[in-house]
Amino acid sequence: MDSTVKVKAKIIISLSLIVGVILITSTTFLKTGKAEKHSVVSMPDLSNHPTYSNYKFNNTEDVVNIGVQPIYSPTGFISETMKRDAVLNKELSRSGMKLRFYAFLKGDDVNYFLRRGDIDVGIGGDMPAITAAATLDIIVPALIQQGFTSVIANRPMLIRELRGKKIGYAFGSNAHYALLKTLSSDGLNEAQVKLIPMEVTEMPEALQTGKIEAFSAWEPTSTITLTKYPESVVIHRYLSSGYIYFVKTFSDRHPEVVRHIIAAEIRALRWMQSNRQNLLQASEWAIQAGEDLTNRKLELSVEQYASLAESDILGLTSAPIIPQNDLRQNGPLHMEFEFLKNLGKIPDTTNWDKVYNSFDLQTMIDVLAHSRKYKLNEFDYE
Repeated sequence: MDSTVKVKAKIIISLSLIVGVILITSTTFLKTGKAEKHSVVSMPDLSNHPTYSNYKFNNTEDVVNIGVQPIYSPTGFISETMKRDAVLNKELSRSGMKLRFYAFLKGDDVNYFLRRGDIDVGIGGDMPAITAAATLDIIVPALIQQGFTSVIANRPMLIRELRGKKIGYAFGSNAHYALLKTLSSDGLNEAQVKLIPMEVTEMPEALQTGKIEAFSAWEPTSTITLTKYPESVVIHRYLSSGYIYFVKTFSDRHPEVVRHIIAAEIRALRWMQSNRQNLLQASEWAIQAGEDLTNRKLELSVEQYASLAESDILGLTSAPIIPQNDLRQNGPLHMEFEFLKNLGKIPDTTNWDKVYNSFDLQTMIDVLAHSRKYKLNEFDYE
């Protein structure tokens, strides 16, 4: 039995233990109009970050800066494919513009540089997207991820058996939210466990060494752990989502550029879905980008990573439309918004309407309705 089959079998076995699933212009003057701030909650200073401090952002009007997350699966597949999209580059060059990609470890890091005005476009999970919508002026026109966060334990156990256990989590993330929802589903609260904040990349090793006895994380961390440490088990999964979002001042100045970038996402999805070899190529690109960013081996093969992507948005849709139902009052995004307010990541004075109105469902409809204009079925990857 090869490693891929073992992982798949392990995931199937683990599912039996899951308690439940919740479910442009060419002028080169400097850009003006940074993301508007709204009583911003303080964030860590990343200006001296060992990786990000080396980035040279070009803030002239003819450059579109986009912040991506190569190790956020499967968004790395999509952004790495978009990076090589000759159709997108040609369309932008007609407006005298070009796209520059900058890699970040997590959505909060993307938001830091979005807030500073260094980037115009961000990719982040539901929590970073909601935080950006609550504290900045952005538009959110498209999904870019729709899969599961997982609670992984060092052995088979029920949720109630997490009482008193040390659990790793990334503060304020969708996995943090999912963990608390999971605990409450079996009558536990955070005071009855020992929550250990840590970076998601540290979690597999921490579980193996006994520093923690469980953790909550998004992909590919869950699958990497199951592959590398066969005794670990998925005990719960929770549905999450991710988005691509734009600073509103940028989208107001360059609405067609926004549409061409959304078209590039749609093309990337369709290209990968059309041929298995295309998906494997994108998997190679994503693995390389992730390893370049972290200076770590991913611990998954190209085939394993591709199969993982197929269980997310790549296996669900070729039109990454944001479900209207997700935005309803007391719906999943509204509940996450309230969670972030309780954590202090969003000011108490922020109204849900501000976040709700940041989601733009019409732009995606316009792009899909003009398939020929936006070349949704023309593929040319450098």
